[in-house]
Amino acid sequence: MASFIITLHASAFAHDANRAALSFCNAVVKQGHKLNAVFFYQDAVNIAHIDLDIPSDEFNAQTAFQQLQATHSTPLLLCVTAAEKRGIKNHSVTKPYTIAGLAEFAMLAATTDKVIQFK
Repeated sequence: MASFIITLHASAFAHDANRAALSFCNAVVKQGHKLNAVFFYQDAVNIAHIDLDIPSDEFNAQTAFQQLQATHSTPLLLCVTAAEKRGIKNHSVTKPYTIAGLAEFAMLAATTDKVIQFK
């Protein structure tokens, strides 16, 4: 059994990248592997913004990753630097997303078998 961290760089409106990342996450868990975290970086941090408004006829990555976390207890971590550059603070992040630093990501990556990136 392997362990994985997923890093996502795509914006909330990059539906193909978000669906691919989510599909991969679900496949990892379904196959019995451990999903240590999903780390949102660059424009992906906007997925966690509390005021994100996705039209009802479009894929909602925010909700989809919230469901992943609720089902599998996977930490959803936002890069603090990327969040700050985009005006995202702790009070503007919807639950269960949390702000974390690259140091936390590095510590997780050091104990994880594979880090997979989606852009």
